[in-house]
Amino acid sequence: MRFGKKKQNNAPLKPEKIEIHEDVSCLSITECLLFAQDEHQIMQFLGPNQKQKILKYDLDSHQLIIKSIGHNCKLDLIRCEDIKEVRYATECFQLLKLSAEIDLCVTIKYRVDESFVWNSFKFEAFDPDSAQKWVHTLRLMQEAKIHKQSPDKIKEIFINRFPYLLESVSLDGQISPKELKVFLCDAMNFKLETEELNQIMKDEGLLEDSVIEKSNLTSIYNRLIYDERIIDPLYEDKSGKSVYPFFTIRTGIIDNMELEEFLNQEQKTDMLVDTVVNKYGKDGSLTSKQFIDYLYSDDNLVYTRADAVEDSMDSPLSHYWIASSHNTYLTGNQITSKSNVEAYVQALLSGCKCVELDVWERQNTIMILHGNTLTTMIAASDVLAAIEQYAFKVSPYPLILSIENHLGPQMQEDFAKMIKEILGDKLLSAPLPDGGQLPSPNMLRNKIIIKDKKHLRDFNHEYLKTDIVRRGEIYFESSLHANDWSRRVVLMTPEFLYYSYQESDSDEGEMRERIGAINGSPAGTTLKLSDLHLAEPWYWGGVDANAGNYYISEYVKSMISLMGEEINLSGDFAIRPRTQGVGEFVLLFLDSQNKAKKIKVQSKYERGFPRYFIEDYPGAPTFESLYALVKHYQRVSFSVDKVPLILKRPIQEPRNFAKEIWFHYGATFEDSERRLRDHKVNGAFLVRELPDNKFRLVFRCAGSVRSCKIRQDGRLWIIGNSQFEGLTQLVDYYKKRPLYITKNNQEIKLTKPVEMIPLDQVSTPADYQLLNQEYVTEEEIRERPEEVYEAEEDYHGRAEDELTFLRGAIIRNVEQDSDHVGWFVGDYGPRKRKRFPKKFVRLYEWEEEENLDNPLGNMCEGMIQLKKSTARLHTVSDNSYIPHYISIKCEGREEYRMGFKQYEEMERWFDSITNPKKSKPLSKKPTKRKQSVAYSALVIYAVAIPAPIEFTDDYIASLNYREMSSFNENKLESLTQKSTAANLLAFTSSCLGRVYPKGMRTNSNNYDPLLAWNYGIQLVALNYQTPDKGMQLNWGKFHNHNAGCGYVKKPFDMVTNKFDPRQDSFSNSVALFIRVVGGRMLFSESGNSPKVKISMEGLDCDVTAAETLPAKSSTCPYWGDGKVISLLCLNPDMAMLRFEVTDTNDFGDEKFIGHCTFPIRQLMTGWRCVPLFDGYGHEKLLARLLVHIEMEILKSSDPEREMKRVRGEILQLNEHLTEVSPVSEQDIARLKEIEDKYFELSFLQRKTELDQNRYGFVRYYTSYKQYNHDFPHLPSLILQLNISPVRFFGSCCSI
Repeated sequence: MRFGKKKQNNAPLKPEKIEIHEDVSCLSITECLLFAQDEHQIMQFLGPNQKQKILKYDLDSHQLIIKSIGHNCKLDLIRCEDIKEVRYATECFQLLKLSAEIDLCVTIKYRVDESFVWNSFKFEAFDPDSAQKWVHTLRLMQEAKIHKQSPDKIKEIFINRFPYLLESVSLDGQISPKELKVFLCDAMNFKLETEELNQIMKDEGLLEDSVIEKSNLTSIYNRLIYDERIIDPLYEDKSGKSVYPFFTIRTGIIDNMELEEFLNQEQKTDMLVDTVVNKYGKDGSLTSKQFIDYLYSDDNLVYTRADAVEDSMDSPLSHYWIASSHNTYLTGNQITSKSNVEAYVQALLSGCKCVELDVWERQNTIMILHGNTLTTMIAASDVLAAIEQYAFKVSPYPLILSIENHLGPQMQEDFAKMIKEILGDKLLSAPLPDGGQLPSPNMLRNKIIIKDKKHLRDFNHEYLKTDIVRRGEIYFESSLHANDWSRRVVLMTPEFLYYSYQESDSDEGEMRERIGAINGSPAGTTLKLSDLHLAEPWYWGGVDANAGNYYISEYVKSMISLMGEEINLSGDFAIRPRTQGVGEFVLLFLDSQNKAKKIKVQSKYERGFPRYFIEDYPGAPTFESLYALVKHYQRVSFSVDKVPLILKRPIQEPRNFAKEIWFHYGATFEDSERRLRDHKVNGAFLVRELPDNKFRLVFRCAGSVRSCKIRQDGRLWIIGNSQFEGLTQLVDYYKKRPLYITKNNQEIKLTKPVEMIPLDQVSTPADYQLLNQEYVTEEEIRERPEEVYEAEEDYHGRAEDELTFLRGAIIRNVEQDSDHVGWFVGDYGPRKRKRFPKKFVRLYEWEEEENLDNPLGNMCEGMIQLKKSTARLHTVSDNSYIPHYISIKCEGREEYRMGFKQYEEMERWFDSITNPKKSKPLSKKPTKRKQSVAYSALVIYAVAIPAPIEFTDDYIASLNYREMSSFNENKLESLTQKSTAANLLAFTSSCLGRVYPKGMRTNSNNYDPLLAWNYGIQLVALNYQTPDKGMQLNWGKFHNHNAGCGYVKKPFDMVTNKFDPRQDSFSNSVALFIRVVGGRMLFSESGNSPKVKISMEGLDCDVTAAETLPAKSSTCPYWGDGKVISLLCLNPDMAMLRFEVTDTNDFGDEKFIGHCTFPIRQLMTGWRCVPLFDGYGHEKLLARLLVHIEMEILKSSDPEREMKRVRGEILQLNEHLTEVSPVSEQDIARLKEIEDKYFELSFLQRKTELDQNRYGFVRYYTSYKQYNHDFPHLPSLILQLNISPVRFFGSCCSI
């Protein structure tokens, strides 16, 4: 390759495949690794530029090393477990629009953190052979997933990453605990609190100020990974009896004969003892730790992984659920996010088999975009090229393109030609011999199906009104938040101006006061090595020279007054930044005469990184951080004026926040709430200090008062997931940025500090009812019959907890206000559970498919009625960041300001606001136009027709199997209520149906897909960019079933009209008894007490859940309470089991850690490992649960009658046992038989019997005294029977 030479790339739309210079696919793994471990020169693409780098693979740490060439030889690392895809040359659907030789180009797509869009590393290799070798080698690395490696190999990989992160921390190869904390986070993903790490070190015999060598990492790693308490239940207890007595004497070595019994009887696995021992053990046996490795391994998963397609793929398409995406091109919300071709690639690689394309004409080019919004656009040709490349990489089964066509006839001709040219033979261009029904997936292998209307096109603007006259992203400010400009999406109609919640803006830093790099950064474990000093008490981050001298003198005075004149303060020290010079510091210290002195901390750059030092002579030590420098000179002396000195006690920065009016020492939460109640503005706040040196931030939020913990780590102040150098910096930061986001996406900033006035001056009486009540959840609201009212007159709320609305507004979920006579409580747009007077509204009369909400949906913060407003132009200064603005004053309301950088743009908006009736709409009203014949001919098996109001018998009789209907989630709910289940299922048995999110989901959140699946809807379109529960259920349904091919066959009864999703009586129901024992690596950014929620997801009769108590650790959490969660599944064919791990943040909100969702039919019983996945379905490294599962198959024709009969037999047996001693084996067998039967029946009647019938068998085991009193002989019999305590002691706890 000729580095630096430019070559124009004028490649055609679909270039020819390049010549393969060498068949590298035959290279062995050893040859690939030898090639990759050498250093290779490459040219990295950085935007339009190139930069020469060195690329190599490090086998020991399993990562790519990218080094710069020259003085600044900085290292970049890509971990191989983060690599998602490797592309070579023309395999890239978008050719590099760079000056490059195409047959030298390689693209690595890798994932950072848990983001949706993957990162790219693009480079040009030295020659074509090297490029192909890199591609082949990188793909081998990608397949060698780290979690598939042996436990010892995983540990070795993690520890071998040590040198790359800490190679220059210290001179002697030793590190401090704080540096270890950074390493554990960066290399091993252990996000530890300082207290937890200190406890681990204490257990390992290390002190908090000990130095740690690399040799200590193995024992610390084992301490973090292994908790042998999880196998305690498998051993006999001291009495000689055990819950699960598979192992006898605890010697640290697992007996092979007992292991064989465990595998056969408990696990019911085909794995042989020799296989387990050879794979996980050494020398023919397993230690306890190796046995734990097996329990957490992929060989012991809680579900069976389908590596091959299991379902028959020869039925009609309508007999399958099909993984489907909504507005596939978007990477965020539906209004302002970016469109990206990569979103199609990621959806297709995840197994999606129906993607959406919204095609529009822009400047004579066919583009894909979300019309009438502020989202970006992408070329349709690029999208089709990506689809052609990736459509069948996961499976060969057909892909459906759901096209929303906004093109004119001529552009449709061009679009049809484009589709044919790019997709080629993969496009289905003619009907197949289908026999009067939809073809099967096997018949359509490797074919792409076009879904659209034929002949007539009804242009449907799904989200935004057609009377919008102006739209844009505008700087916005209200009188409630003066001098706090923020970016908002603004849409204007002839009557109203709608504005969104605050949008994040990369330019905000230009107009806001600059905050230090640490302030607002992620808390605790994500602190970089070079920033460790920021958490130390000796570092004075915001102190200048004069203040530093003053603080030192005050420190000396206070210490002398406290300890006397004879005190020796020599070596007491602090470090502050230099007033002049960025990145320079001053060491302040006291000498033997208690006099203040200072010395400059110098720095120089080595290999592109700063090195700090205070001694300047040949061979003098240098350090990569201030923290390392201080730790060194706390052990080793340095010379000052030829006098040796060792740094001793740190001098802490004074608490300057105590003088702030918002600081309240000793205030209780009740006192704080009384003070805040008089302040109606969201964001009114105070900070209270508890007597035990703990702090709480208390603030007003949406009609309630919230309290949040503020934690301290050294001199750092941590709130939620952000950390600050001081409490004042924390408060100032959240005055400018959102502190908290409500469930309605309302952003709360700190607005008004509340003074600590005497409580007798507070208007609120001492016995008032607390504001922070529990609000109704969305799930509870949906279960209630919804009452909707329409506003007859305008109403302007006078308090924070009141609604403001205009005539014609639709208010939902309306209820009587129990605290105020003549008032309602309801939801209007994003304002939830707010009150308003009854006299302003009337009961709403429903009309089909009416748009009930504003065009911004749940992103809307408010609206301005233009006819009742006056607007004025203002110019502040040409030098101001916002030099021009429009002020809008509403009657009886606050003033709003819209800021602009250009005067001309402000004039255009002002003309529209002052003359809204004269402004022309940006889009035309819906019209019907003829379609191009050529384009219409491409629509064969997915002909879109309007959805009916109801699926009647006549409608079902007239169905054409080639037609399909699409409708949003609200329409689906209406159809399930108006249509019979038989008719709706008849439609989905012969035709395709598609459901998509309602228009109000502008933030791209997902609806619950279960209802659509339960009625047989095949294409349940979801927003793949949003990792919420809807997408997690979608992942569980398709990823873990049928080899993730994107197609899952419906149960036989569903397609033969023998199924009713509304019934609650099915054959072959099952009862599950699940005990969560322990876990690994359950870290979150929000807390350290994970809990597990286990739920059944399926038909309405099967949706139930229960959860564990919070654990006390996130490294190796252990649930030793023995609690068993009992779940009943009436229809296993439709149900999925879901494990969700959450933690609670400092605001009291639950934060998602990971989940595992899979069909019940794939469940494995025994002691099983539950792997955890993030919201996008990517497996979280080493994050797993260990659970014990029992399953009972339940069968009964008349449970109620059978329960009465068995109850009588139990009473008779009890009387017999009272008189007989000893108890015979026949009596024991009979008792066990009756217990089994009664237990089965009681679960079938759980909804009614177990809540009302005090004679239920399981109820007798809620406490020892109760069952001992009712059945005196049972306690001793339980031990003789060896009945699982799941039934006797656990079940009732979770019912």
